Amino acid sequence: MSLLKKVVLVDVVDPRSPTQDAVKELGELQSLVKTYGGVDIANVIQHRTKPDKNTFIGSGKVEELAEIIRLKKIDIVIINAIVNHGQLFRLTQSFWPANRLIQVWDRVDLILNIFDRHARTAEAKLQIEIARMQHMGPRISGLGNTYFSRQGGGTGGRGVGETNMELMKRHWKDHIKAKTLTLKKLTDNRQRQLDNRRNNGQKTVSIIGYTNAGKTALFNRLTGKNKIVKDALFVTLDSTLGKLYLPQLNQEIMISDTIGFIKNLPPSLVEAFRSTLLESTNADLLLHIIDITDDKMDIKIKVVEDLLKEMGIADKKQIFVFNKIDALSQKSNLIKKYIADNFHTYNPLFISVKDDIGIESVKNVISNALSNN
Repeated sequence: MSLLKKVVLVDVVDPRSPTQDAVKELGELQSLVKTYGGVDIANVIQHRTKPDKNTFIGSGKVEELAEIIRLKKIDIVIINAIVNHGQLFRLTQSFWPANRLIQVWDRVDLILNIFDRHARTAEAKLQIEIARMQHMGPRISGLGNTYFSRQGGGTGGRGVGETNMELMKRHWKDHIKAKTLTLKKLTDNRQRQLDNRRNNGQKTVSIIGYTNAGKTALFNRLTGKNKIVKDALFVTLDSTLGKLYLPQLNQEIMISDTIGFIKNLPPSLVEAFRSTLLESTNADLLLHIIDITDDKMDIKIKVVEDLLKEMGIADKKQIFVFNKIDALSQKSNLIKKYIADNFHTYNPLFISVKDDIGIESVKNVISNALSNN
């Protein structure tokens, strides 16, 4: 087993934000680091009205971080934001004296590296590769005045005076075009399968929700499958199908388990996974699974709803399923009342997959929703 990577987390927050609130905000990033296989050695909070244009965090924090990297032998610095390519490169250069092999990532880099570890199918791996190229592409341009400004013309070149930078950008564009065409073929094939299923009268339900809300556990319970369930983010990257027989309809329906959503996903990442998300866009019904014990429940519901809008399926029939009621505190009645008052249009259900509570209610609501579809 490989050794855990030593990681330092960095966040830039508004000066008016209390430090303790900023530390709480790093909670999700810490979970991502754990999923990746790293150990969170230190957190650095920088209070600024806006990120520094050169290094994102400012020269003072750069020096502080460099000392942490040297003393604690840090492998990776992760910034809790989507960071400009030039800023990441300048930070990396600044940290070389402390650790020549240091890596500096932003939030998207971390998510992509997690995806790399969890991808199983050729389609998922291809989607990740495209997303990574789209994320890295601007960085190539940003290095033009440092690494790649020398001329690349001459024998075998693509033109007199064409720079290495231009050659690299041309290669990058050609490579991403080829990968995108390959993915389109897979997407078209998946769409044909979905169309055939619909033409044959097959009803479909897609389980969606914020990552680690309990989607796969519910999928297993409904379909009798045994997909691996872990207390980690992004365990599911590929859509998985199972069957559920509904006596009320006197037929089997298809259930799909899909990739979990997360906040601050760049559009390129959503676009790269559009093929996987076809199961949701073509479903007759969406089951939105929500962790009722999460103190950021409302925020995460909005993240999912915003992404559904981005996918063009915000108006699709949807049921909110609040999971993990077995872990609710004594305030459970107040929480349920709050949910009933604020989300009544989504026919909220309260379940515990762990304790097998409310599963029959889920099946009944699915039957009623599909019978009226």
